[in-house]
Amino acid sequence: MVMGTRAFKLGLAVVVLTGLGCEPACGPIVLQPGATRRVVDYSDLAEVLQKVVDVDGRLLPEMMAEQADKLDKQLCRLVVLGPTGTPDLFTEPEDAIAYWYNARAAWSMKLAMLNDFPEKLSPRQLQVRTFPLDGRRMTIAEIDTELAADEDWRTVVAAPGVCLSCARLPACPFSGQDIRQRIVERFNEFVDDKERFVIDIRHRRILLPSALWQRRRELVARHNAAYGTTDAK
Repeated sequence: MVMGTRAFKLGLAVVVLTGLGCEPACGPIVLQPGATRRVVDYSDLAEVLQKVVDVDGRLLPEMMAEQADKLDKQLCRLVVLGPTGTPDLFTEPEDAIAYWYNARAAWSMKLAMLNDFPEKLSPRQLQVRTFPLDGRRMTIAEIDTELAADEDWRTVVAAPGVCLSCARLPACPFSGQDIRQRIVERFNEFVDDKERFVIDIRHRRILLPSALWQRRRELVARHNAAYGTTDAK
């Protein structure tokens, strides 16, 4: 916690033990973007992150109300601009990745706010609700599909969110200029976070965040190919 405020952190999704469950999807979210300049601009997101994210990358619910309009302004801009809707503004792969990272951070905060920051909110509930983005309707899961297509498997694992099952929220928006470096830094922080990657010595188990667990087959295959093994776990 920071300065006496209550940090919002959802429980770690231990998919190897419990799964995610199948809660009903909530209704689609509708925004009215209005006229928007054709320019990539994450300045509103920068202000929101500065106000509502603590030093540990956790969302501060009590700070969100006064930043709600600013967040909606950024989300409306993301509705009409994106790698699919305006590809000429995202000519480099790194620009697209930065867009998806920023969109995931912004929509994760919005979804948490719409759910009134409950103490028990599964990652599944955040994955399935649809919202307008990049000129179409999408979900957090579909953003992850875009990120998973990147050549670096760490890209989707290091994507930001409000749950302990994914990497922390950023202190500032992402850009195409530094996204590759930040992915490496964020991935290393992710697996070094004792709340997200839990080694339970007493019970002889490892609690894996779902973002990493979902890549297990690919990681095992890479390990076997690199070291000539056949029984890696």
